[in-house]
Amino acid sequence: MRRPRSIALTVLGTAFAVLAGPTVAHAAVPVTASKSCPSPGGATISKASVPSGAVKIYGGGWGHGMGMSQYGAQGAAKLGCDYKTILKTYYYDASLSKKNLNAPVVLNLASGATTSKLQAETGTVKWAGPTRSVVQPKGSTWLVRNYSIKGNPGIALFDQDGKRRMFVQSAAVLSASHTGKVVNVYPYGGSSALSTRYDTASYVRSGSGIKVTETIKASGGQTAVQKYLMGLGEVPVSWPIEALKAQTVAARTFLSTKYNASADAYVLSSGTADQVYKGYAVESVDEKNGGNWRKAVLATDDQVIVDKAGRTIEALYSSSMGGYTENREYVWGKYEISYLKPVDDSRWDAASSNPYRSWSVGMTKAAFAKKFGFDSVSSYSVAARGSAKRLDGVKITGKVAGRKVTKTFTGADARYRLGLRSPGFTFG
Repeated sequence: MRRPRSIALTVLGTAFAVLAGPTVAHAAVPVTASKSCPSPGGATISKASVPSGAVKIYGGGWGHGMGMSQYGAQGAAKLGCDYKTILKTYYYDASLSKKNLNAPVVLNLASGATTSKLQAETGTVKWAGPTRSVVQPKGSTWLVRNYSIKGNPGIALFDQDGKRRMFVQSAAVLSASHTGKVVNVYPYGGSSALSTRYDTASYVRSGSGIKVTETIKASGGQTAVQKYLMGLGEVPVSWPIEALKAQTVAARTFLSTKYNASADAYVLSSGTADQVYKGYAVESVDEKNGGNWRKAVLATDDQVIVDKAGRTIEALYSSSMGGYTENREYVWGKYEISYLKPVDDSRWDAASSNPYRSWSVGMTKAAFAKKFGFDSVSSYSVAARGSAKRLDGVKITGKVAGRKVTKTFTGADARYRLGLRSPGFTFG
């Protein structure tokens, strides 16, 4: 999902948890409300200015709108709420549990690259193939690209002077080990890089091109999961520590569901399709700002969110909700999830620095009709946020090829068609 982000100031996030991986359960962690924590709702969120156009849309928040609001958690922490209360509120019939998460973490960085670069920033890097190895000097940038020798396709490693240093045939792995040493990995060879000090970048040629992964393993008394979380760029490290704790637990819960048995690792992307991993770029900023993100990771070690049956939940979260979270059925349709219900978090959101608390969009009826596949529209409606009627979705009546038609759309579908920041909207 597209959203604005900046590690130091406005890093935002969304997670989509999918499958539960094998973990070892421990005793549940009791959830008790913080004495100074006010109730999440009850505040009035003012509407944005009236937009131009016959169709007026008023909304709030940024993201899919379900589960935990990151800005809501920030506001709650500012008001004195602890992370357990925050999580219990947003996933209100779930609880905390401790589970051992000991597998490596594999980040998929590229799947069909033609070239890829690696810059050795703070130390040397050891490259290895099936039969030999070479060392890349500190400060240099080496290139991996598709290459063939005598009709045998594979990938070749070139040093900074353009000299070929290694060649491996298709399906063979070319790896770059750099544990503890910062490297900048340019998966597609362009200007976009992942800065990380953990642990091994791997390259292999397949039919679609070069596949690039980064594998994080346990070392130095830290698990791979701890190392991964310390480089996560989902929220600003300067936020209150209770908000950071809530984020680390939600992120760890998401990660735990990405276990891949065949790889014996947690496998996911480093971008917004999963969780935003920025590696050393986050670690270095955190260190300069007192290390609260690292402290939050360690303070909540092994904690994940589970449902009443003890199963790891689908711990969705997004940037902000604008005062109300959404029911899963309204957003995605099909079936409900008991812990993804509407939550009035207007008081918490009002205490946050949420820049997308309220927004509005206007358009002509003709433009509106076209976005939903109508020739013209006569009526359109969606129930108020938090209302049980909202589960009926977005209803639009109009004409298609001369016939009167009524169609129903999920919140996510309507959001996509209208190009809105979130499905958290109503019609004015």
